[in-house]
Amino acid sequence: MWVSELRRAGVSVALIVTVLMAGCGGVSRDAASSPDGSSSVAPDARPTGDLAGCAPSGSTGFVVPVPGGVPVEAVSIGTGKLAVILSHEWGASPCPWVPVASRVAAQGYRAVVWEYGVLTGLERVKELQAVVDRVRRAGVTKVVLAGGSVGGCLSMIGASELTSRVDGVVVLSCAVWYDVDAQIPTTQYAAKVTVPTLYAVGDQDNATLVAGVRIDAGAVTAKDKTLLVVPGSFAHGVALFGDPTGGPQLWQDFLGLLDRIAG
Repeated sequence: MWVSELRRAGVSVALIVTVLMAGCGGVSRDAASSPDGSSSVAPDARPTGDLAGCAPSGSTGFVVPVPGGVPVEAVSIGTGKLAVILSHEWGASPCPWVPVASRVAAQGYRAVVWEYGVLTGLERVKELQAVVDRVRRAGVTKVVLAGGSVGGCLSMIGASELTSRVDGVVVLSCAVWYDVDAQIPTTQYAAKVTVPTLYAVGDQDNATLVAGVRIDAGAVTAKDKTLLVVPGSFAHGVALFGDPTGGPQLWQDFLGLLDRIAG
């Protein structure tokens, strides 16, 4: 956990790992340069933040350089040509998304869980961009962005703003505004989303949020779009997958979306 705090304070993950290596052998990395001049990282590099304690057996850890930020850590599960990039809630660990990633992988797709770096507001899109670019370099041909709360809004904004192609987006419990500090309105970005989209929210969540989810989902211009409002549910973000009332329907809609995109 202390590594995560250092990263949020702006300390480079590469520097932290260098110190660990000096003291106890550490994690072996490839420090060569990639064609674009950025430092590359061995594909089997192990996360040192929150993901270090919850990465499942058989997953692959990697660290991605981010222009203007610090490297971000991630784990990849599965080997499919379609990858789902899972973005977590604000101030929360990415670990609750690991079971979601494992189930996605069991369906024959690839899933990536990643941990935010130090960038905030729309700058954080650079971190998401770096993760998407990395998995595409690994051979992925289709990318779906999914997340909860702030991670849901980041996924939706990424679907409209990333320079890499995005093939679908899943937004759980997020609308009205993005980023706790910047509070950037989201509807203007939702209106630019043209790829298959799934929105979900518990109807007992914050009333302003629920109303905003309806507005944002309505603004999406994709022909393939679904809005799931779970009756009687207080669940927020990733917790919607485990909601006894709406969880099964969310899983059906989520995996169905992946199947349609995969073709």
